[in-house]
Amino acid sequence: MDGRTRVRNAIERKPMDRIPIAESPWEDTVARWEAEGLPRGADLASYFDWDIADMNIDVSMRLPHRLVADDGEYVTIEDRYGYTVRKAKGKSRTIECLHHVTTDREAWKGLAPRFRFDPADSARIDDKSYFMRLEEYPSWEGAKRKFDALRATGRYVLFNAYGPYEGTWRHRGYEQLLMDVALDPEWVTEMGRAQNDLLIDVLRHAVSIGMKPDGLFLVDDMGSTRGLLVSPASWRSVFRPIYRELGAYLRSEGIRFWLHTCGNVEAIIPDYIECGLDVLQPLQAHAGMDVRKLKPLYGDRLSFYGNIDARLMSGSDGEIEAEIRDKILFAKKGGGYLYHSDHSVPPEVSLPRFRRIMELVRKYGSYD
Repeated sequence: MDGRTRVRNAIERKPMDRIPIAESPWEDTVARWEAEGLPRGADLASYFDWDIADMNIDVSMRLPHRLVADDGEYVTIEDRYGYTVRKAKGKSRTIECLHHVTTDREAWKGLAPRFRFDPADSARIDDKSYFMRLEEYPSWEGAKRKFDALRATGRYVLFNAYGPYEGTWRHRGYEQLLMDVALDPEWVTEMGRAQNDLLIDVLRHAVSIGMKPDGLFLVDDMGSTRGLLVSPASWRSVFRPIYRELGAYLRSEGIRFWLHTCGNVEAIIPDYIECGLDVLQPLQAHAGMDVRKLKPLYGDRLSFYGNIDARLMSGSDGEIEAEIRDKILFAKKGGGYLYHSDHSVPPEVSLPRFRRIMELVRKYGSYD
C-alpha cells in the first residue's frame, strides 16, 4: 500500500496495513541527526518512509524582501508577508518580530490590493518553505514539475498555507491583532478574507494546470496551553465565515481540509467540523489535548493527526513506548488516526532514539 492510499484510507475509515506516518523535526534536530549519521541533505520522507509529501503556498502580499543583517548567530529579514523578523541561525526557536507593515487602517488600504492573484506572476507554490524565504519562486511550469515529481513518489500530497489568523498577524502584529479581534472585528474579517480569497485563487489556478493536491494543510494557531487565544464567540464571529468559504471550495474540488493549530482548541472543534474540516493536528498533549478523549466525541466526523508527546521522546525508553502504545492502540481502532508528534521533534531527540520511535509506531500502528 502506498502512502497516498494509506492516508486516504485512514481518513475514509477503510482497511490499511498500518497507520500513516509523518513528522516535522526542527532544523537543529536535523543538524544533530546529520552529525549522528543521517546523510546530509537527505529527503526525510524517503529516508524514514513517511506517507506525506508537502508543497507550500505563498499567500503573502509579496512585499520587497531582503536580508537585513547576519551576525553569524542571528539573521534579520524583511519578509514578503509584511513583517521584519530576527531569528537564531539554524535553530527552530521563538522568533522576534521587530516591525509589521499594517500599522493602521490607512496603511491597510494601500496594502490590500497586493492580495490579488496574478497568474502571469511567478508561481505561489513551491516544495521549499515560505517561512523567512529570501529566494524567488519558480515559474508555474517549474512548480508543476516539482508537483509531478512528488506525485510520482506515491505519497499523499498536501499543500500548506497560513490561515486567516496566522497570516494576518504577520503583517498586523500579534498583540495588535488580538486587540483588533475585540475592538474592530469587522476589519479583522476583512483582512483575513483578503488572504483567504488569494489562497482560493491560487488553488483554483493550481488545479487548472494539473496541480491538484490531496489535501490543504492550513496553519492557523488559535490555542494556548489553557484554551483559545480569543473567545469562542469571537472566533465564530470573525473567523468561522472565512473557514466556511474555504471549506466549501475544498469540498467542491474534492480536496481534504487539514488544520494545524497549536494549543487547546476543544471549544471550537464542532465549529471546525461544521466548516468542513477533515483532519486536526497536532493535538498538543501538554495543552490538555488527548486523542483518547476526542476520538469518542468526534471520531465519526474528524480524523486526528498527532498527540504523541514530544517531551517524552527524549525521556526513558519506557515512557515513550507507553505513550506510543497507549495512544496508538486506542486511536487506530476503526481508522481516522495518523501518527505525528504533538508539535515537532526537538533537538534533544537523537537519531538512534528517533529510529526507535519509528519502530514503535510501526509496531503498534500495524493492522496485521
